[in-house]
Amino acid sequence: MDDTKCRALKAELEAQPTPQIVSVERFFDGNAGMLQQIATYRAKVIVDAFRDLLTGLLHRPDVQAVYAQISELDPGDGCWPFTDTIFVVGTISPEELCSILSSLEPDEVGSGEHFGIPAVISQKHQAPVLAAWWD
Repeated sequence: MDDTKCRALKAELEAQPTPQIVSVERFFDGNAGMLQQIATYRAKVIVDAFRDLLTGLLHRPDVQAVYAQISELDPGDGCWPFTDTIFVVGTISPEELCSILSSLEPDEVGSGEHFGIPAVISQKHQAPVLAAWWD
């Protein structure tokens, strides 16, 4: 983990109102290691697998943006902020997103409205929003 990037990300997020939102590229920039950053720790998952899959969505023509909603900003020194919810903006179908994310074992994938789409996303994008959630 890059401590300088971690401190900068925490400072950037701290300046935001809740819920704090960050692009997945920014969320994973400097975050490396074996700890799972999707909140529960039910398994040790390589962060790179999450990063590659979630940022890989951005290469699809039916995805405009992918955001992480921060569930815990500062879990302690040497710890990256946690997320348990990812928002995917675009026309990708819920079934397709569920299939793509299946290896990451989300607890739920569905309409972003069910999860409460943060204003910063709905104000920036007119496309539909899906969400994936890990408990």
